[in-house]
Amino acid sequence: MSMKRIVTAMMAGCAAVAISAVPGLAAQTPHEQHAATAKAKPPAGMEAKCQAMMAEREKMMADVKAADQRLDSLVATMNAASGMEKMAATATVVTEMVTERRTMREGMMKMQQGMMSHMMEHMQEGKESMAMCPMMKSKPMGGMKH
Repeated sequence: MSMKRIVTAMMAGCAAVAISAVPGLAAQTPHEQHAATAKAKPPAGMEAKCQAMMAEREKMMADVKAADQRLDSLVATMNAASGMEKMAATATVVTEMVTERRTMREGMMKMQQGMMSHMMEHMQEGKESMAMCPMMKSKPMGGMKH
């Protein structure tokens, strides 16, 4: 399973948990939700936490893009090689993929824990707090293709 799919599934799962944990918000019409969020202001300190979470997500997406470019370059080198050079290049590609997978798994676990903690803070602040979170308003995975 690709990193993009795994991260997308994780984000969707977290969003589903958050939405199901706030039944009153789901029962509102879109107009009522907009009116409620337009009137409400983010709780003190929560807006900074939301922005930090968004920044962490953007950094992760930039890291994924950089890793994809690095891997594309290694694969191009491998495909252009022949003989013993091709074997060495293939080993380099495999090593990079294993390293990326390990890094991805560790990052996902950290991100999942952070997101769940962040959502719990929103739930403690009330249903309007969750609706104001930029993580809930943004497109999944920044609109990346899956």
